[in-house]
Amino acid sequence: MLESIAHKLGLPQIEDERWARHPLVYLMEAADDICYALIDLEDGLEMDLLEYREVESLLLGLVGDDLPETYRLLGPSDSQRRKLAILRGKAIEHLTNAAALAFVEQQDALLAGTLQGDLVEHMHGAAQRCVLDAKNMARVKIFQDKRKTLHEIGAYTTLEILLNAFCGAALEQHGGRTPSFKNRRILDLLGSNAPNAQWPLHRSFMRIIDFIAGMTDSYATQMAREMTGRSSPA
Repeated sequence: MLESIAHKLGLPQIEDERWARHPLVYLMEAADDICYALIDLEDGLEMDLLEYREVESLLLGLVGDDLPETYRLLGPSDSQRRKLAILRGKAIEHLTNAAALAFVEQQDALLAGTLQGDLVEHMHGAAQRCVLDAKNMARVKIFQDKRKTLHEIGAYTTLEILLNAFCGAALEQHGGRTPSFKNRRILDLLGSNAPNAQWPLHRSFMRIIDFIAGMTDSYATQMAREMTGRSSPA
């Protein structure tokens, strides 16, 4: 199976049963690095683990004088959240362009399956420094904090509650069986996304995972709380 997929995608074979990654994987990886590097800093600000000035300084080191007019017009009464949102948008633009340039410059190595490291390592100057410094700042000042750890544990708990509820309901109805009243109500929450009882379980579970992945953090948390009786719908 893997061999046929690699052949279909034209992936260079590195050794027996090992193929190079698809070039587009590097772009997806860079996009993930860029987004999470900046979002983690915003989380740090929300949790008072970082100071606004240090995050602003990091982003200004990338953006330089290429500031949006909306940012230049901001005054003392404007919130730090608004300032950061504008800066973040411009920073992502710079980082996206840098990743695209690195992809083009490294296309020969990417196509040959010989590129060393990830795409961020091949971005130029300020762009590479911004991503690496943001990751380091998050690693040192955010991820080691107890509140961040508790937040992550809470996220795992939320996902566990939702997956157990929805997948359990799908499992009970699998093959045309009649689910319990509780599980029928759980499946009702899926609306048009509810899996068909005749589908293979893999397809049903993938539909549920897709549904949960589309939730916002606050919506997922609230639904999990209500499922466990910890809060009541408004």
